[in-house]
Amino acid sequence: MILIVDNGSQYTHLIKRNMRDLGKTAEILPNKDSTLLEVAEKNPEAIILSGGPSSVTSGENYVSGQIVNWIWKGDKNWANTPLLGLCWGHQVIAHTLGGKVGKGKSAEYGLGKVFVDEEDLLFKGIPKEFTAWVSHFDEVKELPGGFLALAHSETCAIEAMRHKERKIFGCQFHPEVWHTEHGEEILKNFLSSIEV
Repeated sequence: MILIVDNGSQYTHLIKRNMRDLGKTAEILPNKDSTLLEVAEKNPEAIILSGGPSSVTSGENYVSGQIVNWIWKGDKNWANTPLLGLCWGHQVIAHTLGGKVGKGKSAEYGLGKVFVDEEDLLFKGIPKEFTAWVSHFDEVKELPGGFLALAHSETCAIEAMRHKERKIFGCQFHPEVWHTEHGEEILKNFLSSIEV
């Protein structure tokens, strides 16, 4: 089962639909009204943190931020649980683990070009340039320690990232939205990390 933590994104149910289309059962938990105990009881194969309208710098990261710390510290054998942050989820991973998040040079909203810098697992078999749906004001300005930038856009230097050794990934763009070329393939690549 894939656990999707809803951070207020209008696209959360699209993530669940993508999981179903990829042959996985998925459940949605609300970020503000859930606890780590509930997450543990679900015993997910992987966790996806959705986007959301808030700024991670406000400090209201609730269970999403706790999940990032929990996986990072390896509590209760969770160190190997794959984690993917989308948009706000991408930012909360960076923010929680010591990276810097702030206002972008310009807000991105709509279709934009993403350029793959490192194929890695997430972009395996994906063209070096593709169109994606972007919707954000804040962005990751500086990677947390041990992370590698995987992609950029014309206005955002870190459109995607991953930890060099752990199964922790982030995408500033929205692979779950049908406007994003190869979005389902990117999500499928993430799910393949469960077996690695």
